[in-house]
Amino acid sequence: FQEGVSAAAAPRRRRGGTASRRSMINRMRKSSYGSGATSKPAKPASTAFYEELFNRFKDSEDSDSIGPDGMEKLCEAIDVDPADVLMLVFAWCLGASQMGYFSREEWLSAVAKLGDVTSEAELKERAEEIHKSSLREPEALRELHQFAHKFCREERKKNIDVGSARIMLKLLLEPLYEEHVESLSRFLEQHAEVGKRGVSMDEWTMLLQFCREISPDCDNFQDDGAWPLLLDDYVEWRREETERERERE
Repeated sequence: FQEGVSAAAAPRRRRGGTASRRSMINRMRKSSYGSGATSKPAKPASTAFYEELFNRFKDSEDSDSIGPDGMEKLCEAIDVDPADVLMLVFAWCLGASQMGYFSREEWLSAVAKLGDVTSEAELKERAEEIHKSSLREPEALRELHQFAHKFCREERKKNIDVGSARIMLKLLLEPLYEEHVESLSRFLEQHAEVGKRGVSMDEWTMLLQFCREISPDCDNFQDDGAWPLLLDDYVEWRREETERERERE
């Protein structure tokens, strides 16, 4: 994620099949002059501002996307670190299909979720509000969590690599489930099998449910529950870790 949002990531072809987005409603204003003639309708301030930002940060004069270089400049303009969770929130709001890139269509669709903004500071504030809301609303967090898997996944691959999974867990779930995230991150780093194949969407989705339902010490975990093998292995590892900690005490 850090490499993709900053300029370090190598460009990849866009993936198709992005989720449908809500259509953006343009509100037009009319102005009358003298004999009743009307001027050309003006675009809403929010749309005009989004277009101004896009044109400022797009790759080149004739480009139809903001790439890694423009992304870094955008981050500077709104005072957000490229590795901050807010950049993932932006990508989610836009329905972005490729890490490190925003197309014109994706960027202008932001007005539907981020609303009427007229400054960089206000744009950042809206993203912060949406992020805070996702931490309060289970369904919003579930959607953002699933988007992160799709966003980090390489083209034609079904799993995300362990490094990306650990970064996303920290960004998305650490504010709510810090103890879980710290332990799961160590497990993923040490689990050789997962390191080879990565984390599937089903496993990724169940990680969030696991954090919500299971205590950090895994005392309420049912061995006969319908959890993926990855989490069965994690619980076994976690219990062994807990036992070793008790022995050291």
